Amino acid sequence: MVAQAVWRWLVPLLAAAAVFSAVLLTTPPGFASIADVLFGSIRGPNAEAAAYALGAAAGLALAALLVVAALVAAAHAVLGAWSRRRRAN
Repeated sequence: MVAQAVWRWLVPLLAAAAVFSAVLLTTPPGFASIADVLFGSIRGPNAEAAAYALGAAAGLALAALLVVAALVAAAHAVLGAWSRRRRAN
C-alpha cells in the first residue's frame, strides 16, 4: 500500500529534478552558477549569466513539477476508478 502511494509524489519530483539538471547542463555557466550565487560575490556578466541560468532552471522545473503532478493525479484517479469498477464486477 505504501509503495503505491510513493510514486504519486516521487515521479513529479524526479521529473522536476531532471528538468532542472537538463537546463543547467545546457545553459552556461551550468552547475557552477549554484555555487556562484550561493557563496560567491560575483559581479557583471558572470553574475547575470548565473542568475539567468538558475532562474530559467527553477522556472522550468516548477512548470514540469506542476504538469507532471497533474498528470500523475489524473492517472491515479483513472486507475482508481478502473480498479473499483473491476472489483465491482
